[in-house]
Amino acid sequence: MTLTQEALATGATEEWAAEVKRLARSQDAVIVAHNYQVPAIQDVADYVGDSLELSRISAQVDESTIVFCGVH
Repeated sequence: MTLTQEALATGATEEWAAEVKRLARSQDAVIVAHNYQVPAIQDVADYVGDSLELSRISAQVDESTIVFCGVH
């Protein structure tokens, strides 16, 4: 499933968000997003913050994979 630029501009679909979260859980992943990311990405993230905060959070999580959505 692909998130288009149009969907990013208007907000991701609930279906897309649910699929991202499902995939993250199935891969033992946590999603962290920088606070400069677009709202659609922040909405699916488990944690949102600045770079320092996300680095600290990432050092403490139990999941085996970290999906880090950084500044673009």
